[in-house]
Amino acid sequence: MRKIVAVFLIFFLASFVLSSTGQKEELKKGPVSIKAWTIGPGPVPVLRAKNLKTAGEELNADGLNLKLDVTFSTQKFGPYRTSFSLAYNSNSFPDILGEDQDIIPEYAEEGMILPLDKYVKAGTWKSNFKDFLPGMWNAVAWKGKIYGIPIEAVVNCIYYRKDVLRKLGMSDSDIAKAFSPDSGQFTLANLVKLAKKAKDAGLVEWGFTHRKGAGDYWFNTVMMFGGKFVDSVTGNMIIDTKALKKDFAFHKMLVDEGLLPKDMASWDWKVIHEYSVDGKTLFWIGGHTGQWKEYQQKAYSIKYGKVTEAYLEKNMGIAPFPGIDGPVTPVKVHAYTLVSKTKNPDLAFKLISKASSPELLARLSITTFRGPTRKSIMKLKDFKDQKYLTKVMQIMKYAKAFPKHPSLGKYKNMLFEAMVGIETGKLTVEQALKFMIAKAKSDIPGVIIR
Repeated sequence: MRKIVAVFLIFFLASFVLSSTGQKEELKKGPVSIKAWTIGPGPVPVLRAKNLKTAGEELNADGLNLKLDVTFSTQKFGPYRTSFSLAYNSNSFPDILGEDQDIIPEYAEEGMILPLDKYVKAGTWKSNFKDFLPGMWNAVAWKGKIYGIPIEAVVNCIYYRKDVLRKLGMSDSDIAKAFSPDSGQFTLANLVKLAKKAKDAGLVEWGFTHRKGAGDYWFNTVMMFGGKFVDSVTGNMIIDTKALKKDFAFHKMLVDEGLLPKDMASWDWKVIHEYSVDGKTLFWIGGHTGQWKEYQQKAYSIKYGKVTEAYLEKNMGIAPFPGIDGPVTPVKVHAYTLVSKTKNPDLAFKLISKASSPELLARLSITTFRGPTRKSIMKLKDFKDQKYLTKVMQIMKYAKAFPKHPSLGKYKNMLFEAMVGIETGKLTVEQALKFMIAKAKSDIPGVIIR
């Protein structure tokens, strides 16, 4: 028996040595080509690509021999994903793909991206794994497996107007306490009370405004009411009737009380942002933390055009959503994934691992004003100097990942259609709920009604 074990160990060690030697010999033969695709959309997140290039340079300085080809796309996600599907079925596919979390289920089910558990849960990577903020790994997981490294997050939040609240007689310390997620004062009922006071006093035109169209905002308030979207075991979509009913009733109440325009879902984007940045609404609940930078770059304000950081700091603040089970900060994660056809998965992982270092992710967050994904970023001097981003990090303590599912687009569209019916007065709460159930049963295979 001992001889058999000894022979097995010799065989195993020989195989390991040969494998390692083979990889080193490959690197000695010449540079190993690694191709990466990344996307904005738009030019702001270009560091998603530049960080990969920096990581490649660092790995080459450490002795590797990589030839890196990084593409940054400013396309919309539709054309970008079409291009990837075409490339995947040819010999032009990338090894690394930058993507939002919402496509992960589809690519995972199709076998187009690799699970990364054997890398991110390995002994040498455990400290990195634990360094990521709450909700980050769940955002890139599907059916119990992890498919990407989270590099930044769109952090949805509530913007509130400090200047309006001061006119209601609140001091800065009163405001800080009222919007502290851990204080007993931070409740949805109190936000509605403040909105009514501001509206009745003629300080704002509307208490609340949200986004137009069938966007991710509609998940925020379902999550605020404790809603579930996907069954973790089967992967099937859920119609959470209890949460949806509360969400529909909440929006109906806002319209009925004159706190939300009944045609809000069709407003022009420029007008929506004008109302936020000029203080014509007390609560902008359809946005994300990156708009803090957007308001400094685009002339939304009728009064000031592009506003300054000092203006925003003085007049506006951010907070999570006051969920019924505690504060909720809905996040949508962008990640580096590995394409399943890559011939060099180990090297590709080394590259995305290096590109996901706290230092490189800090500079990405500082550039985009989107949420960082790692706790240790807070310790870096460059990040600590960012007053606003430290506030973003604070509300990310309550981060919960947006839902993801191949039928999520259908769910989002039907939810938007139901909510437009609610806000315009064409549907009652019960009618909207019946519409959601019937539409889901018709359009989403395997849907679970709860």
